[in-house]
Amino acid sequence: LIVRVSLEPTRKIQKPPPTSIDVSYQKLNNHKHSSIMPPRQYESEVSMLEAAATELEEMRSDNSNHGLHPLPPTCYKILTNLPGNHQCMDCGSNHPEWATVSYGALLCLQCSGKHRSLGVKTSCVRSISMDNWSHSQVLSMLEGGNTQLSQFFERHALVPPNIHETDHRYKTKAARFYREHLKLHVQKVSCGGMYQGREASRSTKQEQRRTTSSPRQQQQQPRRPRRTSTPRTTNVQQKVSA
Repeated sequence: LIVRVSLEPTRKIQKPPPTSIDVSYQKLNNHKHSSIMPPRQYESEVSMLEAAATELEEMRSDNSNHGLHPLPPTCYKILTNLPGNHQCMDCGSNHPEWATVSYGALLCLQCSGKHRSLGVKTSCVRSISMDNWSHSQVLSMLEGGNTQLSQFFERHALVPPNIHETDHRYKTKAARFYREHLKLHVQKVSCGGMYQGREASRSTKQEQRRTTSSPRQQQQQPRRPRRTSTPRTTNVQQKVSA
C-alpha cells in the first residue's frame, strides 16, 4: 500500500458573521444573566415585548374614552412578572391587584386604601384589573417595580420597623424625588417613540454617563497656558530712579 501525505496547509473554516439578532441576543444575556439564556426564552421575551409595544401604540392613537383603556393583557403579564411585583410593596401580601402609579409599584387592597388617604398628589392608586389606564400610566408601571422602589427606600434608610408605619415614608422628600423623576423618565420614554423595554432606556443612560465622564476625554481637553506674571514697579522705585 502506498500512502500519500499531502503537504498543503489546512484551510480554516471561516464562520459567518453574526447577525443583528445574534448580537442583540448576546447583549441581552451579558446584561441580564450571568448564564446564557435559552434561545426559546429569549424569543418569547422579544415577542412579548413587541406585543406590549404594539398595545401601547394602540392606546396612544386611540383617543376614545378620553384616552383611558383597560390594562392591555401583555402589559399586564409583563407588569406582574417584574422583580418583586408578586408581593405587596408595603406589607408583602401575595398577588397584589392594586397599584400606586406615582411610584410604579403594586399594592394589596388594604395598603391601597392607606395610599388613597395620602392624596392623589402623593400617591395615585389604580386597580390593575378593574380601572382604565392612560398610556403614560402604563409606562410608569412598566418602568417602575417593587424591587426598584424598595432598593431606593433602603438606600435612603426609609425601611420602617413594622408594616404599620410604611405610609409615612411616602411623605418624605426622598419619595417626592422618586415620583418626580419617574414622571420625567416616563415622559422621555414616551417621546422616544415605540416602547423598547426597560433595558433599552437604562442602557442609554449608562452609555451617556460613560461618555460624559470618561477619563480619555478629560485628558484630550486642551489645557490653557499659564499666564506669566510681569514684575510691577512701585511708585517708590519710580521716584528713586527719577
